[in-house]
Amino acid sequence: MIALPKMIGASGNDCIVATVTMVCMYWRLTKGNLAWHLPSDFESQEWANLFENGRKYVRMSGMPFNNIKLFLRKLNLPLSVELEFLEDTYGLRNLINENIPPIVLYDHTYFMKNVRGPGHAVILVDQTQEMLVSVNPSLEPKFYHKLAKIDFEESWKMNHNATIIIYPKTYKLEVTKIPTKTLMSYFKEEGTI
Repeated sequence: MIALPKMIGASGNDCIVATVTMVCMYWRLTKGNLAWHLPSDFESQEWANLFENGRKYVRMSGMPFNNIKLFLRKLNLPLSVELEFLEDTYGLRNLINENIPPIVLYDHTYFMKNVRGPGHAVILVDQTQEMLVSVNPSLEPKFYHKLAKIDFEESWKMNHNATIIIYPKTYKLEVTKIPTKTLMSYFKEEGTI
């Protein structure tokens, strides 16, 4: 299980700022040898300012990906950020196994009620065969929430399996993807069938 050093509660569109801040704190704790301009004390005013400044980048629809990149670049953090549209939860499993906490954007209303709603951001920190364990800033003070994989995949698909991956600049990110072609399509290309 990926252990986040501090939980941050948020409501509405601030969920993305809270998740980005918590993942930055995670990397500050686990990769303290990088060139950080933020203290290791997560109760310090600098971290509170980071969260508050991030809220300035939020729009009614959330925090667009290019704003996340701009926000992290402006802070001069030793982190890179990518937006990936993963094939399925296999890619999420690999990130969790590598201790890279993915931020997933899924339709929370669809997950709960099968009705389309706004996107929601959570951090995935663990998994089982049937469940994904998330840190959900809107569930303060509980935070941890188990998501049934089958229902999650359906609601995640509503946002095209969007996943924000924040990682140290010293890492080389290679997202493993399952081939999208079936075996039959290879046979047809070769003229075998």
